[in-house]
This record gives sequence, C-alpha cells and structure tokens, in this order.
Amino acid sequence: MDEGRFHSQRRRAILREQPEVKLLFGSDQQIAVFAACVVAGQFIIAAVVADQPWWVILLAAYGIGAFASHYLNVVMHECSHNLVMPGISLNKAFSIVANMPALVPGAMTFRHYHLLHHRYLGRRGLDADIPMPWEVRLFGRSRFGKFLWLLLQPITYTVLHPLQVRRLVPLDAWLVANIVVVGGTGVAIGLWFGAGAALYLALSTYFALGPHPTGVHVLQEHLIFDSKSNSETSSYYGPINAISINHGLHLEHHDFPYVPGSRLPQLRRLAPSYYLGRSHHTSRIVTMWRFVMDRQIALDNRVILPETPQQANP
Repeated sequence: MDEGRFHSQRRRAILREQPEVKLLFGSDQQIAVFAACVVAGQFIIAAVVADQPWWVILLAAYGIGAFASHYLNVVMHECSHNLVMPGISLNKAFSIVANMPALVPGAMTFRHYHLLHHRYLGRRGLDADIPMPWEVRLFGRSRFGKFLWLLLQPITYTVLHPLQVRRLVPLDAWLVANIVVVGGTGVAIGLWFGAGAALYLALSTYFALGPHPTGVHVLQEHLIFDSKSNSETSSYYGPINAISINHGLHLEHHDFPYVPGSRLPQLRRLAPSYYLGRSHHTSRIVTMWRFVMDRQIALDNRVILPETPQQANP
C-alpha cells in the first residue's frame, strides 16, 4: 500500500470529518528565529571546545551537538516542504543556512530525495529510504550486523541510498550554492578555530544520523516493529519531540505534509480516532535496543513495493 493509497485515503477521510484541519496549513516563521540561534550556538560551542582534549569534544558532540544537529536537520526537513519561510526560494535559502554547521552540504539533496520519498513511499528505485537488497543481506538479523549498520547508517542513509534512486538530484544554482556555502563554512571553521572545532561539528553531524537517540528516527518512522501493525508509518511520542519540532509525529506528517511540525499536535487533537491506539514508539533508546537485539526485526521489515514502468520513465 503506497502513500497514494494509505496516506491519501486517510487525508481525505480526515478532511471530510474535520475540514478545519486546513487552517493548520502553511509556514511557521518562528522556526527560523530559533534555528538561527541554534546555528550560531553550534559555532560558539565549536569555538569553545576547539582546544579541549578529544574526549571532551566527543562528549560535547554526543551530549549537545547531536541534538542541535538533529534539530537543524529537522529544520531542513521543514524547509523541504516550504513550511519555514514564505515561498520556495526563501525556504531553499534558509535550508542552506541550517545546513552550515553540518560541514557536509546536504540541504538540496535532502530536499530532492525527501520529496520523492513522500511521493513514492516504499517504492524501490524512487524512495531513498528503502534499504538496498545487498544491504539487507549483508547486515541480516544478527545483533552484531545490525549494530554495525547503526554505526554506518550516516553513510548508507545519506550517500549510498540515494544512488539507487533513478531520479538524481538536479545540478542547478541551488545545489552549487549549497556546496559552496557549506564547504566554505567548513574551511573557515578549520582556519579560524582549528581542527578541534571542525571535529566537534563533524561528530555532531555523525551522531545525529547514527548511533544516538536522535538518529533512531530512521528506524522509528517506517520500520515495522509490531507484527500486528496495520500502518507502514509510525509515530514517536516522547521527549525528543520537544527539541525536534515534533518530528516524531511521523504518521501525522505523512498524512499532512503541509502542516508544520509545530502544529502537528493540534492535528492529532482534531482527529484523535485516526491516531490514538495505533502502533507507536515512546522511547528512542528502547527502539534502538529492540532493533539490535530482536532477531525478528531486520532492515526490510517494512512495506517495500516494486518500481512501476510508468514511474521509472515519467
């Protein structure tokens, strides 16, 4: 059941019963104010820890930087749906700003592949979230294999998965700007504050996508943990939502991708029968533990659909 059937059917049903949900549509520019502060904060912390021992930098990145980096990743996510600023161009520009502390230019590539993910949810060859067949076989169901996958997730998720998508990110002025601005930021940080500052930012980026409670959102969103679940998209209702613009409310987000995360709790209150009682997560740490330890859960425990000829050749 792809998003065209599952989430679209839910969307139409909710709007029939609760048409006031449309009042939640649109951007939330307050996100930009806080995001700008987080960007500045990351650079300040990087400067402060630049001359500290490596273990201090590591702890700072895991305990502070990963959460900040995750928040900025969510801001880029919101920008991909044009939910932060008015208009497409301003959202693209602000997404690049939010991407600066990551040191890795990913705002425009994420926007491209994430929108394909929404349009072709679960379609191999079009949805970059889908694990590759060799990836499933290599890491398997063993605890060691899945733990190793968590360590490598930042690479597989951001580099390898997009390579299987037939519709590559277009090389345009926005992509070039993203590379120049973020790449230039990394060089400037290294020259002004030293390698320690760059290491802090790089580790923050790594942990936010890897073996960290923030990185577990990749497991929580579409992997099926409950064999009785009737949904290919699951939500997380826990404390990290407070610092991630409710990014954990993923079922709600896929139902209405034009509602900013700050208003998703209102959506849930307006249509409780569509969200209460469904399979969900309450702890990212427990989710990570279950993924590694439960041999019944593998990377392909999700709805995976074949690519159709029409989708391969639009």
